[in-house]
Amino acid sequence: MEGGSQFLSPQPGTIIWTLITFGALFILLRLFAWKPVLGLLEEREKAIKGSLEEARKAREEAEKHLNESREAMKKARQEMALVIEKGQREAERFRQELMDKAQREADEARKKGLEEIERQKRAAVAELRAVAVDLAVSAAGRIVQSSMDEKTQRKLAAEFLSGIGDASGRS
Repeated sequence: MEGGSQFLSPQPGTIIWTLITFGALFILLRLFAWKPVLGLLEEREKAIKGSLEEARKAREEAEKHLNESREAMKKARQEMALVIEKGQREAERFRQELMDKAQREADEARKKGLEEIERQKRAAVAELRAVAVDLAVSAAGRIVQSSMDEKTQRKLAAEFLSGIGDASGRS
């Protein structure tokens, strides 16, 4: 146990050599190892700070792009609403034009129909007058059986019917 007791009981020579060894090791480590380790730690710290700064800038840039995208979407929605509104106005205008055109065509067809009816009415009246003149001439010829010729009889009948037509037109 003597070997074990040597470490348990302090001896002044061992203490001095231990302190000298520790001091030399401390100085060597401080000169050759401490500065490079601290340099590496500082470089690592700078690299981490740089990465954090880049991440912050990237985040700010992403937020900026997100806001721009939101604004673009908002603007696109507004433009789309305007296009839809314009399309509805155009459709309403087109519908109104079609309605106006159909109304004009219906009015024109009604006018033509009335004109055709009026023309046929005049033709019927003229035909009726001609028949009435023939009947009047025939009746007058039978009644009078005089010296009046047919041309004079027709003229008298036409004047008579004309007078009847004027009288019926006033009533």
